[in-house]
Amino acid sequence: MQLVPVARSARFVELSFAIRAVLEINQWTRWQILCRAFLSLFAWSLACHAIAAKPVVYDTGYEIFRKIVSPSMYWVDSERLLFEGINTSDMNVAVAKHDRHRVKRLTKLYLWDKKTTSVRMYAEGSALCVANGIVHYTAAVRSANGQKIVREGPLGSETEVEVDITTKKKRTDPIFGQLACKSFQREDLVPPPGRYRNVVVLRDGHRYLDLGPNIGADLSLRRAHPRNLVLYAGSGAEATKLPLTWDEDFSPFDVLYSEYLGAYILRPRAPRGAQIGLSQPWPKNEPLIVYSLWPDGRVATTSVPYRPTEFLTNPLPVTTGWIFGGGNFYRASGLYLFNGKAVTKLDSGLVKEIAVSPDGCAAAAAIQSKHLDMGTPTNLKIFALCARAP
Repeated sequence: MQLVPVARSARFVELSFAIRAVLEINQWTRWQILCRAFLSLFAWSLACHAIAAKPVVYDTGYEIFRKIVSPSMYWVDSERLLFEGINTSDMNVAVAKHDRHRVKRLTKLYLWDKKTTSVRMYAEGSALCVANGIVHYTAAVRSANGQKIVREGPLGSETEVEVDITTKKKRTDPIFGQLACKSFQREDLVPPPGRYRNVVVLRDGHRYLDLGPNIGADLSLRRAHPRNLVLYAGSGAEATKLPLTWDEDFSPFDVLYSEYLGAYILRPRAPRGAQIGLSQPWPKNEPLIVYSLWPDGRVATTSVPYRPTEFLTNPLPVTTGWIFGGGNFYRASGLYLFNGKAVTKLDSGLVKEIAVSPDGCAAAAAIQSKHLDMGTPTNLKIFALCARAP
């Protein structure tokens, strides 16, 4: 019998000769050798997959000072990441000189490019926000005439807009729609939500997700039934009652949008049925939960093992599963990946922010690698998650 090697690899050639030799041995010995050969091949295959699955990591050399209620970095497409940050080398020099204004002076808008895996300065500016392909940022403030200069438009084609910050209409109950990069009055939304409703303005800037009564509402209203979240996402005022409940303690600041999935991502801070008004840690015997919500009202649930992460921050879908921050603050803080079966730690440190490219192949993460040391920077790193590195 003529045996043909299945690959040019030395490992496959070795196995081919081993199998050829087996044909001249008795049946029982032949079976033992074949089992060992195929087990060796299987282990070699797993090792190759493990190596391929390990992401390539690029430390950009820049750091992020995360804004409290809004992100600092956005993928404008699958090739480029726009972020508001500081060159770490410049920051080190400023720290050595005890420059008290270093953060404000050094913070600029930068662009990381996948093709060159390098960073270049994009513009002087602040208050960066990107939604629906439109870049927004504050370019300057002219205190003499009370005009704020904002630049808006597709990347590279922004135009200047003057915003009057002195005679602007008084806002009694403004809502900042982070997903739409705009502030709204409640009467701007369709239909207008009640004063004490916790809402998230959707990307279109007109419809919204009602998360239930906010913390300013009477406790009896917050404990009322039914407790379903309500989605207003059509062309009219119709409402979609969702199979999610406000006792799961959703925060507007935790609602993200996945360009890769085309869905909103919601992270509950408490399991369904938790007592409202009582803050408790997530039960150790229950998996962590993340929801995907599509504009048509469809909902998918992903369960993540409780350990080793113990909690989730900024969970976002990628081609290989879900990427998120988690871990016990003192022992296991880091960036994690859940592939649907197991959780893998990609990096150590306190994760402040994550942004995933539209193709799901790359994740930008702001990580304070030495979070137990005071004054350490939050480094911006890019994780290439697909077989072909950026």
